[in-house]
Amino acid sequence: MNFIKRGLLSITRNKGKSIILLLVIFVLGNLISGAISIQQATGNVETSIKEKLGAATTVELDYEALDEMSAEELGEYEIKNLDLDLIKKIGELSYVKYYDYNTNIHLGSKTLKSYRGEHQEDFEHVTDDSFLSMDFMIKGINYAPVLDFEEQKSKLTDGRVFKKEEIENGSSVAIISKKLADKNSLQIGDTFVLNSEIYGMNSDKPTAVRDVVLEVIGFFEPQSVKKEEGSNKDRGMYDWMDMDLQNTIYVPNEVVIAENRAHIEEYIKSDPEFAEMMENEEMSEYYSPIFVLNKPEDSASFEEEVKPLVPELYTVRKASDQYDTISAPIQSMSKLSNYVLIAAIITTVMIIGLVVLLFLRDRKRELGIYLSLGERRGRLVGQIILEVMIVSLIGITLSLFTGNYLAQGVSDTMINTEKGQTNEDYYMYPNSSMHSNLTTDDVLASYQVSLDASFIFLFYGVGIATILLSTILPLIYIIRLNPRKIML
Repeated sequence: MNFIKRGLLSITRNKGKSIILLLVIFVLGNLISGAISIQQATGNVETSIKEKLGAATTVELDYEALDEMSAEELGEYEIKNLDLDLIKKIGELSYVKYYDYNTNIHLGSKTLKSYRGEHQEDFEHVTDDSFLSMDFMIKGINYAPVLDFEEQKSKLTDGRVFKKEEIENGSSVAIISKKLADKNSLQIGDTFVLNSEIYGMNSDKPTAVRDVVLEVIGFFEPQSVKKEEGSNKDRGMYDWMDMDLQNTIYVPNEVVIAENRAHIEEYIKSDPEFAEMMENEEMSEYYSPIFVLNKPEDSASFEEEVKPLVPELYTVRKASDQYDTISAPIQSMSKLSNYVLIAAIITTVMIIGLVVLLFLRDRKRELGIYLSLGERRGRLVGQIILEVMIVSLIGITLSLFTGNYLAQGVSDTMINTEKGQTNEDYYMYPNSSMHSNLTTDDVLASYQVSLDASFIFLFYGVGIATILLSTILPLIYIIRLNPRKIML
């Protein structure tokens, strides 16, 4: 009789031992299956959320590194400006789909009313003619189609985007929000006036007032501020972010640069010390670059290539970095499931190894007879592995479904607990092109335990490898068996 038939007969004739081994493998298999299910679900959440966060990156000062430096260390550094040539060089890398660089300024208006949010009455304030509130954020752009529109952060609802020549010439044209337009009864083709008050270094009254006349060429509607219907949670934060976006006005970069230069020139006129300091200095233009990569997976390669190019104390920030901020509950679940998986594998190796060893000791005489009859040790090892693997495959298959089901139940409990402990969501500044309205609740909502092909393949791979490891070690017992001593 060959060893395969002997193995099959051994399983059926030793039903008690086979059932014990099956139950042990089933219980331990549930732990492995559950841990792998949770790990796969958390991995899927990370992939899904990072895709939603997008592939935008920027280069900016490393404020965390600056905070860690002492005043003396900061004094030794001359923080260099991120010049335009470097921004364009980075923008030409193969990873970059398109890019923009922005310069901003806040202006007020004596005639244009700012959008005050849905609770307008609560925000109405007493008008003080001696003070011009800088309610409008003027966002200069260089990418004519408007990067925020391309990235679905805002949507062009009427009119058009900029023409390339308008960007190059710094034309006085603007795209404003529809709500701001409605509040001021503005139509496409209308003009409005913003005012720029320039104060001297030691003056509490403006030394100059500039009028910035802009023609409306388009309306937009922000898409990135999410209102939670039926919930008052963080309503104030949502209103504030919405109000800030509605009062944003897109213009060509040159419009903003002209205002900034006018401010500097006025400071020079009003302050001799400042004029002396700026005598041999060129007026710097500060830009915030934004690079949209071809795909989120390019982020690491892009960062590796860009870091050596940027000045000291600058760093690369990615939109996907936000995931670390909003995914704390998922990351804790991933760590816990990883610990459970490691513990389950070690426990399985130890327990199955001991069970197989005990069974082999009970079959010592049977094995000794086979060896004395001339059976090769390799075939005996093959028989034992065959017996264990047949029973194990049944146990693993059963635990595949129950472990996945248990993982779903455990995950639901953990998510509900995390929701109860999460008192607040995290938000990115709304006018940043890196911002997203995704919150911790979105991360938790995207968590799903599934029974797909990749999970089944991974579970069988880990399960069979663990069982083989736990079986091979006790088989050393067979190799050391001496049939002569057994039969005496």
